[in-house]
Parts: sequence; C-alpha cells; structure tokens
Amino acid sequence: MPVAPDGAAVCSNVFEIEASIESAIDVLAPTAVRAHPENFELTTRLKVTIYMPTGAPQKLRAHEEGHRAIGEHYYRNAEAAAREAATALVGRSFEGSGADRAAAERAAGELVLAALKDGFMQGTHARSAAANTRYDTITDHGRSAIAEPDAVAKALADDP
Repeated sequence: MPVAPDGAAVCSNVFEIEASIESAIDVLAPTAVRAHPENFELTTRLKVTIYMPTGAPQKLRAHEEGHRAIGEHYYRNAEAAAREAATALVGRSFEGSGADRAAAERAAGELVLAALKDGFMQGTHARSAAANTRYDTITDHGRSAIAEPDAVAKALADDP
C-alpha cells in the first residue's frame, strides 16, 4: 500500500503497455546493430487500486472515485496513444551493442520499447496525473463542497 497519512485514502492509476515489435536489423559489427522498427502489436492496460481507511466517510470515497474516473477517462484514449507512439518510431533507428549480435539486438529492442513507453505515457499517464493534480486543487483534496462529478469535469476541461 502506498504511504499515506492516517485517515487518508489513495487512488493509484497505473497505465501499462506491452508490445511485440518487428524491426529490420542492420549489422554494424559482430557486437553492434541498428534496429529500424516497422511493425507493432500493442496491448494496453489500466490498473486502478483504491486504498481506503476503515470507516471512511462517503465524501472521501467519492473523492477517490473521482480520481479513478479521471484515470479511466484517459485510458479511453490508450489505444490511440499507443498507436501514435508506435507510428512516431517508424523510420527512426536505434543502435544497440552487447557481447554478441543477440545481445546487441536485445539492447536495441529495449531502446525501441523505452521510446514507445515514453510516448505512450506522455499521451496517457502524464495527462491523467496532471488532471488528477488539478482535481485535488479544485477539491482541496476532497475537503471542499464541490460535487466530485463537477470537479472531475472541470479538471478534464482544463486539459492542455
């Protein structure tokens, strides 16, 4: 469980992407390659966990459900964000090196996957985290009188 002050609740929205990536490989040396990603099979997931203290008031539960709703809102765009991140990698090259060709290919593949994950996270997690920060500001971390659905709508409307 994430560390939270006594009586606090936490909502964790974790965006994930997995990929099978086909790349053309140029052998630069026996221990170095250049990979050119060409085709991607993508799987995305959102894992939501809400931690709630025993006997939490309904207002606190509603607030954490607002955080969940924001994560789910951005997850609805996850497939498009993954595809956009993958498309941005086609035509780029990634060099890897290792003890042998297989290790070099793994190293280049890890660079491709890291770039894919970064692009995906910018389109999903980063936007969700920013909206959740705005939501906490709007609601004073659940202490203000604003209804949670109204606060969620306002946090999402301010998405840059």
